[in-house]
Amino acid sequence: MTRRFFIRTFGCQMNEHDSDRMAQLLLEAGWEEASEPRRADLILVNSCSVRAKPEHKALSEIGRFQAARRSRGVRLVLAGCVAQQEGAALLAKAPYLDAVIGPDAIGRIAAIADSLKESKGPVLDLVEHTPADPGFVPLRCTGRVGLSALVTIMKGCNNFCSFCVVPYARGREVSRSISDILAEVDALARAGAREVTLLGQNVNSFRDGAAGFADLLRSLDRQGAVERIRFTTSHPKDLSDDLIAAIAELPRVCEHLHLPLQAGSDAVLRRMNRGYGAAHFLSLVERARKHIASVSVTTDVIVGFPGENESDFEQTLAVVEKAGFEQAYSFCYSPRPGTKASEWPDDVPPTEKKRRLDRLQRLLSTLEQKALERMVGRSYEVLFEGASRRDPSCGTGRTRCNWVVNFPRPNAGAPGALLSVRIIEARGHTLWGEVRCEG
Repeated sequence: MTRRFFIRTFGCQMNEHDSDRMAQLLLEAGWEEASEPRRADLILVNSCSVRAKPEHKALSEIGRFQAARRSRGVRLVLAGCVAQQEGAALLAKAPYLDAVIGPDAIGRIAAIADSLKESKGPVLDLVEHTPADPGFVPLRCTGRVGLSALVTIMKGCNNFCSFCVVPYARGREVSRSISDILAEVDALARAGAREVTLLGQNVNSFRDGAAGFADLLRSLDRQGAVERIRFTTSHPKDLSDDLIAAIAELPRVCEHLHLPLQAGSDAVLRRMNRGYGAAHFLSLVERARKHIASVSVTTDVIVGFPGENESDFEQTLAVVEKAGFEQAYSFCYSPRPGTKASEWPDDVPPTEKKRRLDRLQRLLSTLEQKALERMVGRSYEVLFEGASRRDPSCGTGRTRCNWVVNFPRPNAGAPGALLSVRIIEARGHTLWGEVRCEG
């Protein structure tokens, strides 16, 4: 009898990658992937708890399938960071759940699914990785993959920023060996990938013996398996001159640096336990722009952190403007259970948080528009990804600096081609161009 699973994912690229790994293991165990929940015997919701909104979405989503569980015996699994953080309390709060499993249960998903099929539940699997047993699930390419692939190089975090649940939900930092990473990238390239994005909660903390993250980038560049190498995320306190030099010098490493600011006030940064001040952050951006030609610097910013006053917020706006970020993710602060900041009064009213977020996003939009307008009239290397979602008659792709570009499809070649595209217009937040030649 055919067994089918369906996975819904919330949150970051790491969660997307975790879902891909779970799907891989279930397929290897004989399951089939359902195209929609109503066709599935097993429904997994992979959750994110970094902010309140995706957490609530994940819990609401899996609650929608209670009727399917009652009527046809569908098994419901909540996976990911919310599961790790709330654990057994979820089974009491949501008795319709058949399993609650943390991020490190990925490698055991096939066995968990089999036990649920035999009605051996509920299952609670919150076992965390250790340095001796890091629990990385290697990729086994059994067919073609997309042009862009994700590769986990490390996981966990040792920084304990006061607002962040990651150290509690993802555990301590552990890294893969460079040889394992090279082997996975080679397998992905043979299966069709033209670029990879290296993932980690803080890639700057990657270690393989004496080798650090810049050494890994050099190894991947020498390997030459893929045309482009991206990475996320870098913690500012660990960004080194060696890494800046590697990005500047290595031809396959893309000129894009995601560097989360979080706040521009030194007082707020201290309460956040970020390990740097505004002046140091701006010096990092200045060094990156000086040494890495045409680099795109993107960031994350939180408004309304406990104790943030109007002066603190104005300092954040000033740093954002000085840094001149090309793009940014910005959010209102929401207390996360178990973090240091959750012990403090959430003393910025919701209306004030929204006012500050609106003002910040207007500034960020202006900076982004200026960055887009600077690109008009210039030509950039674009990886052709396929038809544009905005206009299927056009092609779309990304520059090395991670800008999306749309262009007429004639002369674009096949998806996967590296094209030289001249930017002719910045329309809203979208670039439009014309293909000059295939690279």
